[in-house]
Amino acid sequence: MIKKTFAPLFALKGNPRYAVFTEPLWGIPFNLYFPFLTLYMFSLGLTDRNIGTLVSVGLGVQMVASIFSGVIIDKIGRRKTNIIWDHIAWTLPCLIWAFAQDFRWFVVAAFFNGLWPIGASAWECLLVEDAEPNEIVQLFNWVYIAGLLAVFIAPLSGFLIGIYDLVPVMRVLFVFAAVLMSAKFIIHFWFATETRQGVVRMKETVGVPMYRLILQYKDVLKQIFTTPATIRVLILIVVFHVQHMVFNTFFSLYITQELGISEQVLPWLTVVLRGAIMLSFFLVFQRILDRYPIYAVMLVGLTLYICGHVLLLLSPAHMLLPLIVFTLIDACAAAMFMPRRDTLVIHNVDPAERARIRAMLLTLMLGAAMPFGYIAGQLSEINRRIPFIASLGLFFVMAGIVWLEGAVAKKKAVVTCD
Repeated sequence: MIKKTFAPLFALKGNPRYAVFTEPLWGIPFNLYFPFLTLYMFSLGLTDRNIGTLVSVGLGVQMVASIFSGVIIDKIGRRKTNIIWDHIAWTLPCLIWAFAQDFRWFVVAAFFNGLWPIGASAWECLLVEDAEPNEIVQLFNWVYIAGLLAVFIAPLSGFLIGIYDLVPVMRVLFVFAAVLMSAKFIIHFWFATETRQGVVRMKETVGVPMYRLILQYKDVLKQIFTTPATIRVLILIVVFHVQHMVFNTFFSLYITQELGISEQVLPWLTVVLRGAIMLSFFLVFQRILDRYPIYAVMLVGLTLYICGHVLLLLSPAHMLLPLIVFTLIDACAAAMFMPRRDTLVIHNVDPAERARIRAMLLTLMLGAAMPFGYIAGQLSEINRRIPFIASLGLFFVMAGIVWLEGAVAKKKAVVTCD
């Protein structure tokens, strides 16, 4: 059974193999510090409004970075783009966070971290461009599984915080993250090869000035807004990104400041329990779910998200059991929804223009989401429940989009059969 489950993982070859196998070097340190990042800011004197402002600053930088990402990726190639910009967007901010003293440090870190779409788009191209279309869902499954390996060491951060206090432990974790992430970027660059589409685009852009390549985005925008399926996917990723951003930013503050849960419990909920559930789900149930239509599975996932958020909002203070049940429901929902969301984006993008369309989708998504970090910060200062009530409404919007996309796909299938 175990051998059969992991056989597809060890059967991976080329770029997908190296992308998946090096992912824990990013996922482990990220999941060690991320549950405490908002509390770390709070401990250094930042308010809910400051934290919301930082989110909006980061989104603004991400939007600009996304505009240039497709051009940079096509110009210098997927491999070089990935190693250069991942160092700038992850290693450097980790070092700044490690020595941060006040709001100004976090603004600088938010600027550099906001450049992550450039490296991320290049990494995604390396992951999927030379893969078969029917392998893409499984690839994203294994990427999520690789990132979830942090569940085995995540309690260490909570244990250390209980002994040495939050701020000094976080400073050490950020330095640790910078080292491991850099190792990941270097190893991946060493073993990966440029994709076939990457080689084509590098040849096509030789001698073409950067500004002319950017001006060509008008054709990409036209392609996006004249393709109904791509428009629906764009709306879906915008709404999901807003919800995900609000939840990840304010969840730790909500359960520690509003519900009175100890900060040492955070990694057990957000990394260990959630990660263990998702890992089990991916390994046991994901292959079974692959037999069902992607839209049906996504709708079930969104229904679970809604149920989980209702439970979160109704949870009484100082009671851990409802939060454990919420984490279980939310983890199952994420395992069902997120890999299929990523697959939906890939399937609705022209392979010949993947880098540029992906860049513009990210740009439009981040531009639309940018004000919501500041708005959520303002709302959280009024009442820390309000951002989660808003998140609940966003899930209903996503369910409507997925249902419509499924109805369109079903209609196309009927027409094709006729």
